[in-house]
Amino acid sequence: MSAPERDHLGGPTGSPADPPRTRRDLLRRGSVAAAASVLGVLGVASGASAKNGDPVRAGENTSATKATTLESRKGPALQARLAGSPGVAVKGSASSPRGIGVQGEATSQKGASVGVQGLSESPDGVAGQFVAKGGGRAIEAEASDRAGVALRTKGRLELTERSGVSSVSGGAEFVIPVAGGLSDKSIILATLQDHFPGVHVESASVLDAKEGLIVVRLSQAVPEPARVGWIVLD
Repeated sequence: MSAPERDHLGGPTGSPADPPRTRRDLLRRGSVAAAASVLGVLGVASGASAKNGDPVRAGENTSATKATTLESRKGPALQARLAGSPGVAVKGSASSPRGIGVQGEATSQKGASVGVQGLSESPDGVAGQFVAKGGGRAIEAEASDRAGVALRTKGRLELTERSGVSSVSGGAEFVIPVAGGLSDKSIILATLQDHFPGVHVESASVLDAKEGLIVVRLSQAVPEPARVGWIVLD
């Protein structure tokens, strides 16, 4: 029996139905296999995004129908750090009408556990910032029972555009513009910041919700320019 025929690369020749493989074909196939091996070592997904049971890969989307739980006995279960230009380290978004972007729960039956905590160590930093767009509320807090605390602040509380001190002069009735708009349910609190014997704030209310105007009425006209402090609660 004669030996099988060999091609120019030393391998057996294929059947007449198989096209001959050139050196370039073999090199190309080897390069693709090597690239796939490197991607696997680096953890780079070359196919679809991760799904149920798959590992979460950096830079990839994860599509799952169940919650992903991280549990740790010590330290944070999940830590995200942003270095460099301004941005967001952790972001949660909800596209459903009644969805919640980020939710924190404190389920311990003892002690003073905290659902969500913000910490700022910079001189001009803010521990927690809430911004509402489209006429919505910036923050809503609710305690599940009378013994619970819905919202607690330690340190200064700043109500940007919902509070201020306005200078007024002449007359006993003053109109003050409020940025951000008002509603018919807005509650206005106002006090005099300067002392005038016998003069006090009789009422403070919404004058024009659409235009964002409040009106403060004093018991009598002030004899000189005065300051009125006000807060809007919605």
